[in-house]
Amino acid sequence: MSDILIVDDEEDIRALIADILRDEGHETREASDADGALAQVALASPALIILDIWLQGSRMDGIEVLKAVKRDNADIPVVIISGHGNIEIAVAAIKQGAYDFVEKPFNTDQLLVVVGRAIEANRLRRENAALRAREAAEAEMIGGSTAITALNTRIHRVAKTQSRVLLSGPPGSG
Repeated sequence: MSDILIVDDEEDIRALIADILRDEGHETREASDADGALAQVALASPALIILDIWLQGSRMDGIEVLKAVKRDNADIPVVIISGHGNIEIAVAAIKQGAYDFVEKPFNTDQLLVVVGRAIEANRLRRENAALRAREAAEAEMIGGSTAITALNTRIHRVAKTQSRVLLSGPPGSG
């Protein structure tokens, strides 16, 4: 299924989350600190990152890792986990681009729902972008005559505005 990176300074938490996700068919990778997490992301972009907010013994905390990941890989969803969570921390994480916030100790079903939603939302976002790109490529007008060139110029000029446009002509001309 999906490749998920788990970043937590506590080995038992990483192992627990990895076991839960592997039981659901996901592949997992683990990192215990910021440097390990960023190295794993550079190695291969995961489908999702589960990131502890407090990474003891690490040169960066979870929010700083989140910022670094989002700066270079904005499309990777990040779920923040914390045993010391409060509303302010959750809001700060979401403002920095986290997909969601899960408080430790977490409910397995809750974690799986959040993971599933994050992966699905990211898949839909990528699919939507691909469809838009394909549609834009398919919508290109064909022709090099003076009339088509003038029409293209007008279309590009009007496309930059929010104006409504009425195209008219004999049947079959459009």
